[in-house]
Amino acid sequence: MRTIRIPGFKMKGVFHKKAFTILEVLISLSILLITLMALYQSFSTSIFILSSTNNLWKAISFAQNELLKSERATVSPPVSINQGEFESESEMSGFRWKKLVRDTVPFPGIKIRQINYQLLWNEGEHIYTYDADIYVKPK
Repeated sequence: MRTIRIPGFKMKGVFHKKAFTILEVLISLSILLITLMALYQSFSTSIFILSSTNNLWKAISFAQNELLKSERATVSPPVSINQGEFESESEMSGFRWKKLVRDTVPFPGIKIRQINYQLLWNEGEHIYTYDADIYVKPK
């Protein structure tokens, strides 16, 4: 028996649908989810590194400026230990500082004054620090 096909005419009961199975949809969604999770992890790590770098840069700049003031002063700072926190209006808000000024004798007969400036800040569960030293002649 031969089937005769007439253009524009469809026989009842003969349908050929092209569609995705539920398994194919689940597999494609799983691949998409894994890809999006990897991208999110990469993005959040980049944001954390950017924030850490920004805080470190602020600490380096501020500490170096403070030590430069001590170096250029006509009178060296007295031997002391000071510490504190920056006010909330300050650009260094969220940082704490410690300043240690002490006399040292690296060689017999040579006395110098060491000024140590330390900045501390929190990032997540960790405390980060930046230390900078300068040595001046006691006056």
